[in-house]
Amino acid sequence: MPPLASHSHIRAEQRRYRRARSGTAWSVKDLPQFYYHKNFSGLLESIEASFAELLGESDSAFINDFRDLPFPAQCAYVRLCSRKGRVFHVDKFDYNEIDNLLDQYVLLRERGFTQPVSRSHFRDYLNTLCKPDLTVLLSDHVCETEYKKSWKKAQMVEVGLNKVDFDDLTIADTTLVQGRTDCLDYLLYLYFGKIEQSLQSLTLRDLGLVKLPKNEGQYGTRFNCQDTAKTAFFYARGLQSFRNEDGPAIDSLVRSITEWPDPLCHQSTGDRDKLLQKLGGLSERRGDLETALTVYARSDTPRCNERVVRLRYKQGDKDWVKSRLEAMIENPASDEEHAFAQDFYARKFKKKRTSTVTDILRGAETLELDEAFRNQPERAAMRHFKDQGLICFRTENRPWRNLFGLLFWDELFEVDSPRRMPAALKAGTFYDENTDAIEAKLADLDTPHLVMIKLLKTLTAHFGENQSLVHWGSKSLDRVQAMVEHAPKGAIAHMLRLMAQDWRGTKDGFPDLMVVEDGVARFIEIKATGDVIRRNQLTRLRQLRAAGFRADILQVTWKVDPDQTYVVVDVETTGGRPGLHRVTEIGAVKMKGGEVIDEWSSLINPQRSIPANITRITGITNDMVADAPVFAQVAESFAAFMGDAIFAAHNVNFDYGFISAEFQMVDRHFRHPKICTCSSMRKLYPGYKSYSLKNLCREFHIDLTSHHRALCDAQAAAELLKLVNEKRIEEDCA
Repeated sequence: MPPLASHSHIRAEQRRYRRARSGTAWSVKDLPQFYYHKNFSGLLESIEASFAELLGESDSAFINDFRDLPFPAQCAYVRLCSRKGRVFHVDKFDYNEIDNLLDQYVLLRERGFTQPVSRSHFRDYLNTLCKPDLTVLLSDHVCETEYKKSWKKAQMVEVGLNKVDFDDLTIADTTLVQGRTDCLDYLLYLYFGKIEQSLQSLTLRDLGLVKLPKNEGQYGTRFNCQDTAKTAFFYARGLQSFRNEDGPAIDSLVRSITEWPDPLCHQSTGDRDKLLQKLGGLSERRGDLETALTVYARSDTPRCNERVVRLRYKQGDKDWVKSRLEAMIENPASDEEHAFAQDFYARKFKKKRTSTVTDILRGAETLELDEAFRNQPERAAMRHFKDQGLICFRTENRPWRNLFGLLFWDELFEVDSPRRMPAALKAGTFYDENTDAIEAKLADLDTPHLVMIKLLKTLTAHFGENQSLVHWGSKSLDRVQAMVEHAPKGAIAHMLRLMAQDWRGTKDGFPDLMVVEDGVARFIEIKATGDVIRRNQLTRLRQLRAAGFRADILQVTWKVDPDQTYVVVDVETTGGRPGLHRVTEIGAVKMKGGEVIDEWSSLINPQRSIPANITRITGITNDMVADAPVFAQVAESFAAFMGDAIFAAHNVNFDYGFISAEFQMVDRHFRHPKICTCSSMRKLYPGYKSYSLKNLCREFHIDLTSHHRALCDAQAAAELLKLVNEKRIEEDCA
């Protein structure tokens, strides 16, 4: 079955379409010959000008030593930094603008900017080899029975690491390791705010291929001294080791845990706790529980505290666990920690058989919905409430963040640039620093219409600004307005106060839906069979109830609805890959209650030629589609025909993928539950040699007079859908 369209394919096709329509050609920007040198020099100047107090002796020495290099050597080094990895075969570099390129790398080696390959870089060296070269290396040093040439490169690298003695290798002088990376990585961290192990992002920006954040070059301003910046860099680099799956670096972190620097700011504190959680989890997976306990004990986050309790209980230290749980219940660090402690204490020391989560799920209201929505339970529940005439919105975290950001915009971004997450929120000091202003705005929530006017003014004044709180969607204010106007008195103020006091602990986990019933908003968390309640979701439900909202869990089960509406679709195309090939014809049949109630079909101008082999299959020629509408002209009509129906097709991912891709190309959203008549027939009517549309039609005596024309195929697939639903309803009633 052809794969669905990837986002890159869609974007490529959108560009091609716009270029064809405007008559212009897209090309990479023409850049000055030494643009990369100018970029890097400007980056160093910016760092020196803005963050001089954050630079250590080695960092300043790195900058000065770079400037002491001859211009060609500087260019050679920047070219090296612009490539991925740390080990390079510089004899394969082709930079014609740099005179005597290999001589420049000799000079860089003499000045410490590069170095020979050592044992510590053995893995990186093997990874730089292409598979044929790696195969030759293994054939020279490893018995042929130890590996197969057909293996993937990653497997062969592991063989090389385990079976080849590094000292036996002869590595060319032109294979070099990038040196002084600690200094370079630190400078880039100050500039970008993350670990950037190459200058590639700058190059892609200059070529116009990517956009860098507008706060580029300003990240270091959040550090007040060198020690603070260096500590934050240490923990950011540790997390990067996990992302890169750098085993040696991770092992080194575990061994040196007692020597880690104390975090000096909220950034390094948060990253340290994340790193400890990751290292503890890794130690658990390795079966080293003592190391895991040591690691977890160095953090006081709820997650680490929970793991310590669970591991100590597993080891039989029940008296310690009981005492610790009682302390956590008496003085919890957060609502989530309190919920865990109460639940664990009840189950382990009061012989309670089930967890709080299980009790809540068992007591939840159950709603039966059509199983075609099995992968979209929230959407199915929304449809159910709307069918009842109720106002229903998909909520989760976004409207709460939007309301919070818009209401407190002036306090959040008075000092911090609105181009990043305000530091006071991350540090947990936002409420204490702005108590009077926050409480005054919370009091305003008692007059919803006045608050909405203020929110609208803020939205208008700052729409589109790049920050991490408010989502600037076209309907950003709709859900916020419904919340403000239909919330019980004081309820929203209660929740926003909690968010201001503890942003980290309350920024997510909000229920899926908001339903307005009898003029009052209630929140509903949707859980399908097999879903679990995360602890932050449970905490948020409790907080919403304490605030005055009705907040429930709704458990969804599935059934077959005989009155469900389906649209059975078939498409003919110029080829097999959505996003690269285009639709030439659409046929659709609408069914309800097992009967056909409407049909829709149209030839489509694909805006490209139809290959001869496709014409032989479908009978659709270039002349036939020359005067047909392009998809943009029929998109509205087809969307209206679909309505809220379930999308059905034979090999549904093929047809759905092409329709979805066509809608994406005209900047429209297409999302429907779907059912496949091919896989359903295979499951419900087993034993046939072939489940192609043609063969099934022959077996079940279904008319297929114009095979590979869209409407005819859709009509035939609709007959198969009748058979499928008859069997599904029969099994559902059994």
